[in-house]
Amino acid sequence: MKTRILYVLAVLVVVLAFITSPAFAAGGGGVITADPTKHFDPKGKMPSKFTIELQNGMRKTLPFEDKRDFEEAKKGFIAAPPYKQIMAEAGNVAWDMGSYEWLLEEGKDFDSIHPSLQRQAILNMAYGLYEVMPDKIYQVRGFDLANITFIKGNTGWIIFDPLTAKETAKAALDFINEKLGKRPVVAVVYSHSHADHYGGVRGVVDE
Repeated sequence: MKTRILYVLAVLVVVLAFITSPAFAAGGGGVITADPTKHFDPKGKMPSKFTIELQNGMRKTLPFEDKRDFEEAKKGFIAAPPYKQIMAEAGNVAWDMGSYEWLLEEGKDFDSIHPSLQRQAILNMAYGLYEVMPDKIYQVRGFDLANITFIKGNTGWIIFDPLTAKETAKAALDFINEKLGKRPVVAVVYSHSHADHYGGVRGVVDE
């Protein structure tokens, strides 16, 4: 009996952890925005003076003057949609790229983020449709945690990694069809089994 009670309590703890987590809240309709003066978790704390000293030291040693990655990230850009939010069928926000725009504040260094990681996060702010290989391979970026890739086949789109949610995947498919002409989806490929690479498949196929 004691073992069963402990098992039930453990299950309740796991369930509560999911329903009170920021990720769950965002998926359920809330939009998480960053406040650099506050910690995202009520039990958290702002970076200590030791962390700040370490981050400042890293900023002096890393080659941030090399901007080639930023130039590469801009290559092939075709268009971006006028919206930053992608809505779910239930009316909540499925994805909000605009909630990350605080990362783009020029000259702003965040002491709670490693300088190299902050730079990578800024590079990940690419948003819209990009041509990777002329008239053959395209990506829609910034519509989800991952990027979705479209290969223009002889009979339609071959899609690699259809994102996390069906709403974001559908939005990406609709956008590329709007800009490059409508084509049927003839195949879907999963590069690996992380949720952000297959979870949105129902947004691009219905079988």
